[in-house]
Amino acid sequence: MSQRVLIADDSAVARVTLARRVRAAGFEVVEHDSCASASTVDPNTITCALLDFDLGDGYGVDIAARLRSTQDALPIAFFTSTSKGEVTAQTSAFGPVFTKPDELDAALDWIARHGGG
Repeated sequence: MSQRVLIADDSAVARVTLARRVRAAGFEVVEHDSCASASTVDPNTITCALLDFDLGDGYGVDIAARLRSTQDALPIAFFTSTSKGEVTAQTSAFGPVFTKPDELDAALDWIARHGGG
């Protein structure tokens, strides 16, 4: 499988910036701007996922739960402007939380370590 990263974020600026940087690091990127569209991704076609916590029409943890129901070891992290304190209890079962935009480099480092399949 190619190194394919799911990025789901309702902020076009954040999503495009992140996707550009991930592509520059050599990964294929699948971009989605909503919970509904990201929920259509086949977990067997990605090597990791970086999800916004609040996608406007739903929550990244809902996407994470669906992905993990098929791929229980799929690396998942969250890149969000929502306070870590507010989301950690809900996201801790899935993976780390990175605060945008301050922890962009940390999120990219996480993808480099976990996106290789």
